Amino acid sequence: MPGLDTKIHLDMLRDFKRRMPLPLRLVRAIKRELFNPDIYGLEWGDPEVVAPLGYLRDRFLVPYIRPDRVALEIGPGGGRWTRYMLTAQQLYVVDFHQELLDQLARRFKKPNMVFVHNGGDDFPKVPDHSVDFLFSFGVFVHLDPEIIGRYLANMHRVLKPGADVVLQYADQTKDMAKGNPGFSDNDPERMRALVTNAGFKIVEEDLTTLWHSSVIRFQA
Repeated sequence: MPGLDTKIHLDMLRDFKRRMPLPLRLVRAIKRELFNPDIYGLEWGDPEVVAPLGYLRDRFLVPYIRPDRVALEIGPGGGRWTRYMLTAQQLYVVDFHQELLDQLARRFKKPNMVFVHNGGDDFPKVPDHSVDFLFSFGVFVHLDPEIIGRYLANMHRVLKPGADVVLQYADQTKDMAKGNPGFSDNDPERMRALVTNAGFKIVEEDLTTLWHSSVIRFQA
């Protein structure tokens, strides 16, 4: 399993481009330019044009973003999902890679955004019990259960009582996860145990929409 400082996203992007047929690359490039140009990460799927991702956005993200709520995103990348969270009262974006935070700051110049460079499983600069909603997509699929456990433990400090958390994670019960060397050794049963052992209440799961991973929603 790669470490936190891995270049796996860059390697995945290069491999993805090599394997994708030219006509399909052209179609996707046109769609990206029409809908959301200049957002790093759309190569792995744009919720505006990929139906399963659009469904997850509408069910697990958009309903929890309101002007009176504080949101936090772990691993925003170039803002593929961040763009749907900008109407929150305050939005903390947390990443281990400062260069990704710098790119995001250039892309979204919003006064309600706070950019947080963390150590891989913590939330520096985020006040205690201040967050109503925490979201992460495309990050926990690469994290070993041990690191996920540390993240879950550290969430308690920043979440308000009753806050909602939505995480996408690797699901090794699915063939596309088994064949992906960058995906961690995780599955729904193990993820449920991690969440409940950390003291959270599982509210909802989606085990079928994605072809290589699953989504879990739980509350503090």
